[in-house]
Amino acid sequence: MEDVWRTGRLARCEHLSKRFLLDAQPGDAVKLITDGYAEAKGRRAGDKALADMSVAGAAAQATASLRSGNAVAAAKAASEAVSAARTAGSKLQHTQGLLLLLSAHSASGKLSAGLTAALEAVEAAKRCAARELEVLAYEAAVEVLLGLGETARAEMVAQEAVASLSKGAPPACGLAALALLSSVYQVGGSPPLALKAAKRGLELVSSTSSTSSRSNPRLEASALLLIADAYPGSQEAIESAKASISKFRELEDKSGQASALIALAFALGDQVEPELEEARQAGLDAVELFVAAGDESGGAALARCVASRACALLQQGEQANRLAVEAQQAFKKKGLALAATYASDLIIDTPFAALEQQGAKLLLDAEQKAHIEINESATQESLESIVTALHSYNTTGQHKWLKGLVLHIEGSPVPARLHSYAMATGTFLIGLRSLGVPIVSCCWGIVAGPTWALLLTGDYRLASEDTRFMIPILNPLECLPQLVGRSTATHLTMESGTVSAANLLEMSVIHQVQIDQDTTQKAAAEQAKRIANFPVLSSRQTLSCMCPDAEKYLLVH
Repeated sequence: MEDVWRTGRLARCEHLSKRFLLDAQPGDAVKLITDGYAEAKGRRAGDKALADMSVAGAAAQATASLRSGNAVAAAKAASEAVSAARTAGSKLQHTQGLLLLLSAHSASGKLSAGLTAALEAVEAAKRCAARELEVLAYEAAVEVLLGLGETARAEMVAQEAVASLSKGAPPACGLAALALLSSVYQVGGSPPLALKAAKRGLELVSSTSSTSSRSNPRLEASALLLIADAYPGSQEAIESAKASISKFRELEDKSGQASALIALAFALGDQVEPELEEARQAGLDAVELFVAAGDESGGAALARCVASRACALLQQGEQANRLAVEAQQAFKKKGLALAATYASDLIIDTPFAALEQQGAKLLLDAEQKAHIEINESATQESLESIVTALHSYNTTGQHKWLKGLVLHIEGSPVPARLHSYAMATGTFLIGLRSLGVPIVSCCWGIVAGPTWALLLTGDYRLASEDTRFMIPILNPLECLPQLVGRSTATHLTMESGTVSAANLLEMSVIHQVQIDQDTTQKAAAEQAKRIANFPVLSSRQTLSCMCPDAEKYLLVH
């Protein structure tokens, strides 16, 4: 069972989240199940054989439907297989049928039904003492729970798997259960707990070896790989990955060695001071080993993704793009859709790989106006600090209140990974609107994504003449129709292409167009100054009548 989780990872997002590569679609479970059913077809005639063949026929039909993409037909056939197995009194085939039914429900997006089948499969596997099927059932149940967003419950099921499989089961099954628990902690954002679970796996393997007086080098290498993968940002990850590489080399296991090299690459890239050149070389070495082992479309493609990411961070764009394209083609050839999407994201992200989040800046002038310099890659900490400072300024009791706010917005689109939570959801905008002061916004560059929301937050909006506005607005403000009208809102969210500042001026989305960035910023400051000359109370009352409520400035996803 170590191969179920040792073979490799399907996709990684910023070196932390990952899945395991499966050799078939929809997964290893299908192969294991159908292998069990195939044996029934060769038996002689008789009541038991006929029952087995009935189950095998339904299972074969379900498998064929799954692989052809017909999840509804697969679920129907899998249900028939479960019923036939129950009638025949075959506990093993009943368990296998439930796992097949789970695969069908998952393929059709019915996660709740899939969870029910997975939990039933766990109990059925326990009754027939099928430890490997029990591992598969627990893994399936945890994956479905994570897909439903029930991380706490997923942790409980993983803990149950550890308790069930750590004693009286083959060491590989216990190690697989601890790997499952470790992955749940990683998804939940607790790498230290993931590392602790992984270390328990190594202790389990070591204690089994000492008890039986026989060591299992392959399991030991796999346990070290699990530790390396659990907390890539730790120094221990590098040491464990190197130890795993050494053991797999002694075993002449090229796939295992390559998998450990991938873990080493992630660990090197996740350090406080990343060792990117070493990570790139580890990824390329893993490619060669996977190819030598005959895993060109799976492991080698994943290793190319790893090397591509390292090259991108080293600003070696041409090589990064080539490796990602090769990986994408290999994944598509094998039918691994999720991995192909990951490779596509790498291709898109290559020009932006070296970019990092930047802090937004707050300035207060002598006329009690606030100026915020910002772009869509602003850090969460800077946005929270700005909102806190502005609200504190209005409540200090010094008889000073903000009279206006100017947003100086640089249009520079970046990948979603650089969007802070406050920027991506609109909570920062709610914080600004709840100040109750007039807001003037001005922009230049390329306006796309969350930059649209920053611009539209202003009561008076300006843009430089050369600003390019990208539509559609994919995550518009909830109050967009109230701000620009239903017809214009429909145009901005349904059409695609580039819109000029002049066109938006005609549509009344913006109120003023200036010749360049400097002129635009000066005009915005002057407009805010004119508005600030009005009495504060009058401005607040006007805003309360004309503007949507602050909570309407959330972004719609």
